[in-house]
Amino acid sequence: MHLMPPKNQRRSHTKSKNGCSQCKVRRIKCNEVHPLCNNCERRQIFCDFSTTPGPDASPSTGAESKPPLFCVGSDRDSNKSPTQKLVDPFASPDLVSRKTSTDLDVTDLRLIHHFTSVVALDLASGDTPEAIALWQVHAVKLGFKHHFLLRGILAASAFHLGYLYPERRAEYVLIGSAHQSIALEEFQTTLGHVSESNCHALFAFSCLIIVLAFASSSKDKARDLNTDVLSWFYLLRGAHIVLNMHGETIRCSFLKPLLDELAHLENTEAHKYPYTEEFTKLFRICNSTDHDKESAQAYDLAIHALLSAFIQVSLLRERGQGTVLASFVWPLGLSPKFLELLGEKQPEAIIILAHYCVLIYWSEEQNGQATWFIDGWANYMLETIKETVSGEWLKHLQWPHAMIKSGKPM
Repeated sequence: MHLMPPKNQRRSHTKSKNGCSQCKVRRIKCNEVHPLCNNCERRQIFCDFSTTPGPDASPSTGAESKPPLFCVGSDRDSNKSPTQKLVDPFASPDLVSRKTSTDLDVTDLRLIHHFTSVVALDLASGDTPEAIALWQVHAVKLGFKHHFLLRGILAASAFHLGYLYPERRAEYVLIGSAHQSIALEEFQTTLGHVSESNCHALFAFSCLIIVLAFASSSKDKARDLNTDVLSWFYLLRGAHIVLNMHGETIRCSFLKPLLDELAHLENTEAHKYPYTEEFTKLFRICNSTDHDKESAQAYDLAIHALLSAFIQVSLLRERGQGTVLASFVWPLGLSPKFLELLGEKQPEAIIILAHYCVLIYWSEEQNGQATWFIDGWANYMLETIKETVSGEWLKHLQWPHAMIKSGKPM
């Protein structure tokens, strides 16, 4: 006759209240090995045994005392208890192993903070949460994936700090220029391979180029026009390239507020403009000399677009709205042929650019505050242009000069 054990009988084990808190929470048996129990070691999580003194290893366990898994710089043969430095358990092991320095790049962290707390608000195309989040949240987040955008953000922040603190301007400009140089190189390389995965970053950076173009260049003395203006005008065409290829994708993204503002710019044909006579003179100047058909068309389109921009800015200012974006629609849409004529320093193209200086001047102040990245640029550009033209062409600078020197915004 065989005796059967009771059905409810279970194997007993010695209970202990000395297990680590992680095992207690999970309600699993802890082997109580210090300074890291087996369960925590297997899961690669922090074990609180590593911060508390443990009992001597019991001979019955046969377990070797191990150093804490996340103790940086510890020695297995050392009996010392070095300061514990914890790493994110969700971090990639590869990233953790490659991170050998404990130094923080405080300068770049300050630049990011300044951008999100100050610069992003200046760049916002409106007061809506979506418009503010465009630069403050989404662009920065996208920059961590596309480093040319992140470096552009860091550069813009550095240049703004240089504007706020003139006594440290040289230092901040040096930092910003370093980021900008790398960003532009990476941007131009990526622009040759536009795709749905990078079009948002490319377009955002193209818009940021407006800020970088004017904020980074020196206005201390007039230099060659190509150095400070023309090269940037060429880069601004990147926005057109990206929009033409992936416009719908961009319109359905966080960049929508920016494109909405551009779309809301009115048809200006029905509006009267007090300085139309000056543009009539511009048309006459450009048609008074013999040009090939392509050049004549380039001048005509540039003047029409500039007149439209002037009317648009006038309407926005009457309503107390910002005009910076409307001011930069003109260079964004310049034809390659006009840029070529400008690069050749053809006097007609130079005179048209001089009239654009007035538009920049009118946007230098918004709601009683200076637009930091274009502050003082209108006068600088005009002085540069004066050194470019001579003879009979100088008289065609009278109106732009009078408008800027008068100090009147409209």
